[in-house]
Amino acid sequence: MPLKTTKFNVQDYLKTPDQQVAYLEAALESDDPSFIAAAIGDLAKARGVSRFSRETGLSREAIYKTFRVGGNPTLDTLSKATGVLGYKITLVAKDRIVASSPMGRLGSKRATAAKAKKRA
Repeated sequence: MPLKTTKFNVQDYLKTPDQQVAYLEAALESDDPSFIAAAIGDLAKARGVSRFSRETGLSREAIYKTFRVGGNPTLDTLSKATGVLGYKITLVAKDRIVASSPMGRLGSKRATAAKAKKRA
């Protein structure tokens, strides 16, 4: 008996605000601009592109063109889209991100222990 498969559609998993937030946060953590743009496009589709267009002031065409794999949104477009999604664009120094992450704290403890061992 052949294996029956179905086509994957991410919108099936973006029905609730919590699912949408988790998806966007995962995309942002990837540090892949193309994936982040595509994820915002997926969220626009999940919410309804017409509604997203009205809320952002962007045309439907701009949303489809910009928020896809390989899309390259301007800072203004990105700010409008993330604002509608409940986010604000901010910058954080990379060393603060590493130091505040669990792995960063672990790494700094190891480095401190290594320095103490060298001194002894």
